[in-house]
Amino acid sequence: MFAPEVIRNVVQTHPHLIYDGAACHNVYYTPPEEFFGVDAPARENERMLRTLRDRTTAKAQLHRRERFLQNLYEVSSDPTRSFEEKLQALFDLGCGQFSLELGAMATVDSDADQFEVEFVSDDHEYFEAGLELPLSETYCTAATDTGGIGSVADPVAAGYDDIHVHNEFGIKTYLGTYIEVEGDDNRTFFFVSEKPRDEDFSANERTFQRLLGQWVKYELERQQRERFLHECYEITSDPALGFEEKLEQLLELGCDRFDLEIAGLNHLPSWDGKFRLEKGIGLGLDADEELWTDPDNGCYCRQTVTEDSPVEMLDVRGTHWAEDAIYQEFGLTSYLGTKVSTGAAPYGTLWFGSTEPRERPFSETERSFIELMGQWVSYEIERRENNDSQRKLYEITADPDLDPDEKIDQLLAVGCKRLNLPIGMLTRKRERAFEIEHMHGTHPELDEGTLTPPLTDNYCRRVVNTGDSISVGDAEAAGWDGDALYHEFDLKCYAGTQVFVRGENYGTVCFTDLGTREEFTEAEQVFLDILGQCVSYEIERQQHEADLKDTIEQLERSNDRLRQFAYAASHDLQEPLRMVSTYLQLLENRYKEDLDGDAQDFIDFAVNGANRMREMVDDLLAFSRVEHADDEFDSVDCDAVLDHVTDDLRMQIEENDAEISSESLPTVSGDHEQLEHLFSNLVSNAIKYNESDPPCVEISADQRANSWEFSVTDNGIGIAPDEADKIFDVFKRLHHDDEYSGTGVGLSLCQKIVNNHGGEIWVESEPGEGATFSFTLPATRNPTQ
Repeated sequence: MFAPEVIRNVVQTHPHLIYDGAACHNVYYTPPEEFFGVDAPARENERMLRTLRDRTTAKAQLHRRERFLQNLYEVSSDPTRSFEEKLQALFDLGCGQFSLELGAMATVDSDADQFEVEFVSDDHEYFEAGLELPLSETYCTAATDTGGIGSVADPVAAGYDDIHVHNEFGIKTYLGTYIEVEGDDNRTFFFVSEKPRDEDFSANERTFQRLLGQWVKYELERQQRERFLHECYEITSDPALGFEEKLEQLLELGCDRFDLEIAGLNHLPSWDGKFRLEKGIGLGLDADEELWTDPDNGCYCRQTVTEDSPVEMLDVRGTHWAEDAIYQEFGLTSYLGTKVSTGAAPYGTLWFGSTEPRERPFSETERSFIELMGQWVSYEIERRENNDSQRKLYEITADPDLDPDEKIDQLLAVGCKRLNLPIGMLTRKRERAFEIEHMHGTHPELDEGTLTPPLTDNYCRRVVNTGDSISVGDAEAAGWDGDALYHEFDLKCYAGTQVFVRGENYGTVCFTDLGTREEFTEAEQVFLDILGQCVSYEIERQQHEADLKDTIEQLERSNDRLRQFAYAASHDLQEPLRMVSTYLQLLENRYKEDLDGDAQDFIDFAVNGANRMREMVDDLLAFSRVEHADDEFDSVDCDAVLDHVTDDLRMQIEENDAEISSESLPTVSGDHEQLEHLFSNLVSNAIKYNESDPPCVEISADQRANSWEFSVTDNGIGIAPDEADKIFDVFKRLHHDDEYSGTGVGLSLCQKIVNNHGGEIWVESEPGEGATFSFTLPATRNPTQ
């Protein structure tokens, strides 16, 4: 072991030492000529004091740096401050750190030699927001020329003594940084002073300035991103805009953001076909002009539609793209595009481009922006197609001109198109298998009537067992390769849902293909559920209609038998009633002298009953004839009908001194005989149920859209409102025969006649205030009427 004094001397006289396995720079090193000289003690004292000073200075600088970073962090992370407030705090921090008077930020354009002050930390005689100067007349060229930190401590020595801000504004010192802002104007962030500086800015000060510039760059780009996203959101969420308007505004926004002048949405109807421009800007096309393009493989939209990530080209010149027809015809030199899809199927591309080459690469932010725009366009197109498909489903199910088989086939066709699968089937669950009842598309071994493999080994079995819709884009990856439909019929993907009819499982509606596809989207699964409901509704409606048809046919047969019976019975009752009435009258005439008063009354009761029965039979026969009448109508002059009715009722009118008045009545479409019954019953009742002196009856008519509304108004005894509906029931009478005679069939007959003519009949009345019977009849089809 060496003595400590020896080790100390070795340490002091060697510039580098190895201690504990580490090579160290020796801060205690003393050159041999100084260590062994006569003035060694004095030199050692000087070195010790210098080391003490350097350490103190380094410690102060470290403390100052830590304080600066702490202040910078506190300012930049404060959530309560706005950008402008944070910027002012950074100006204050920089002015104190660099001992300069003023901080500012300006937009700059080196190519256009433009400089405009955007923010200033304090009032200044010359520097203020909005000040514009040539960039070459400012110190900021010291930063823009280097693309980073620039400083001027001696304007004369640096060659800035002839610029405007030096001569006119008196600025003598400058420290700034150039900030290239993605998607926005570039900036310079700087500090200046009218006082000269004795020495240039230190490395630490330049580092501080660089940190300030980095934060400003981050914040400006963050604001730019948020502003772009906010503008996108405002466009896409505006309920007043349609898809076309939203798309146009997004294309314009993207052109501005990417600094490109051409943009479009291209649709690819078939994979190997041409692209159709669905919407474009900057191409100079007329609104109704179509544009189809056919780029080569690996070029422009043809490459984009095959890629999951955006495709870009800064300058097609010198690449194989330059040989493509798109460049040859349109001169599209720079390009950025992304794929647009509807569910798993590619729809086309959303792209932006320019006839000029691009100087800088597209940033990750710009690539993210076009991906977000493409996702929105994909969503909107899928939603549009989903709505169109659903609308078609509803139109098909509601179309009365389609027969049931046509409806099912068209529903399957819509499903195949929406899900981008070539085969659609409606299967019926049988005891041990599924039977294909309807099939859209073709398969080498499957067709309508085919029984699929047993329920224990079948895709459709999974749907039935779970009770849910099931869809897989790759049956093998899903573990379905053991199913017979996979290994026997080569069905590689499947989407199916249950069909329920009257609460029972009927089968499935399903779609499939011999190849795999991407997994089904949520929108496609919702569409599949709706399609299953439409098919279920259609099958159930068919069964209900079949049941209803059978019921109607049975009712019609029953009604025919009842009408025939009523007609025959009424007709056959005429003769017996006539015989009863005739023989009673003969009995009365022949034995009148031999009959006492009671016998005479009995005969009168019997004759009156027979007569009332005959009247009822006559009314029933009339009612039955209306039931059996055909629906062939002619033009009927209602004035002539009323004239004939009043002639027939002449005796009743004269006996009651009734006054009958009418306006000019129209010609209508109807049955002449039935309308005579209608008017006769209403006018006769108006006279019969009337105790006024004299009875007055008024007949009028008002024209409606396609009909005439007739009114028969009297000043008779009236009807209670709660009895207004009952009077149209067959044999329903409100009065006894000793008050007013009748059979109770007349108004029922009137209602039947009006109904036969497609009209309505009703009464408005109050007791003691008369009544108004109104009814509607179809206007004549004669154009002269």
